[in-house]
Amino acid sequence: MNRRAPVEGAAAHPGLLGQVNAVFLTYVASAALAFGVAVLVARALGPEGRGVYALFLLSASLAQTVLSLGLGVSAVYYLGKGAHSVSRVVANGQQVTLASAAVSGLLVLLAWPLFGDRLADEGAPYWAFALAVPLFVDYTVLTAVLQGASRFLAMNAVILAQPLVLLGLLAVAATLGDVDTTAAVLLWCSATFAAMGLALALLRGQGLRPAELLRLDRASLREQVRFGAQGQAGNLAQLLNYRLDQYLVLLFVNTAGVGIYAVSATVSQSVWFLSNAVAAVLMPRLSAAGDAEAARTTSVVCRSTLLASALGAVVLAVVSPWLVEALFGGEFGDAVRPLLWLLPGTVALAGSKVLASYIFSRGRPLTNTMNTLAALGVTLVADFALIPPFGVAGAAVASSLAYGCHFALSLAAYRRLAGGSAWDAVLVRGDDLRRYVAAARERLAAVQP
Repeated sequence: MNRRAPVEGAAAHPGLLGQVNAVFLTYVASAALAFGVAVLVARALGPEGRGVYALFLLSASLAQTVLSLGLGVSAVYYLGKGAHSVSRVVANGQQVTLASAAVSGLLVLLAWPLFGDRLADEGAPYWAFALAVPLFVDYTVLTAVLQGASRFLAMNAVILAQPLVLLGLLAVAATLGDVDTTAAVLLWCSATFAAMGLALALLRGQGLRPAELLRLDRASLREQVRFGAQGQAGNLAQLLNYRLDQYLVLLFVNTAGVGIYAVSATVSQSVWFLSNAVAAVLMPRLSAAGDAEAARTTSVVCRSTLLASALGAVVLAVVSPWLVEALFGGEFGDAVRPLLWLLPGTVALAGSKVLASYIFSRGRPLTNTMNTLAALGVTLVADFALIPPFGVAGAAVASSLAYGCHFALSLAAYRRLAGGSAWDAVLVRGDDLRRYVAAARERLAAVQP
């Protein structure tokens, strides 16, 4: 009976595959656009400028993760449960965005007399931090609102808008003249503002109500922050798990090393197309599902995602020796080796993304947080052990070790909560393969004249 359960669980969600396909195509398109952005930025700035750009966006992302107070996380959960109205969640998000603007502006004023001259000499437009952070906060929260409300088409449009606008702006700027780090950062801010405006426009009828925007609802805000902070702590730890090594590469190698490593990470993350799409669609569905149904759906989706991600990683490993230099230029040839070391961990983390959605849906955000903190500990120990002797390649090995640890802990949590075998979420079965073949035949039949 256990062998049939995942099939029945998948069949219970006839719309899941279609939504995953739509979001998957959006993530592929978004990642392709972001990849184009990465190519233009790398060619315009070179390894050192690319490193400064990566460190600026990483710092803005860390600030956004803290200053958003977990409202994006709680928006998906409470809207999926139907516990709060869209208009109230949007209003809370706008109020937190204003607060984040004040805090980030204050941080810039504090940095000015202390580090301003040094950062300016490095070509880092630190003053743009006050603009980038609140834009990032609002964009993240509004995208999460659309996800939690299951408005996936609108969410897809917003996700695509940011890299599409940025790619266009960079292409125009590169045509008109040289693009430096400051210009690249300001263009990123402009694109994020455009995507944020689109999200607000799409929420106009459902979520933008002047009376709500002007009213501070302490009870709902407190509830959102209390729940969201638990999950956001995990997101912060995960972001550090993904990107803390960039700061350590800066410490032990140099800014150009950060640029090389950023390119390796950008290319390796193309493996996450499917897992990101699956996690985005799965989370609100699992939040609304019963325990048994959620466990069955998670097992079949996780093992299928792992298989697809592993196949993608193999293909990427084969083509990377010529792909990296062909796209980014000969200056980035050293990015191939760390890319290859990143791929095993990237596949493992693809599985973690699916399992984390399940754990979150069972109301256990702290479990995800603890798993991520443990993986972050592995990252720190491995980074300090491997980066000094091996440089950028050592950072990549450390990341793969940490990602593998995170997957193992997520798998253990899934087994504990679902009550079944962990192998159900890992090993592909004969029924799965037959389903893949049948789905492929249906797609081929649909496109044939």
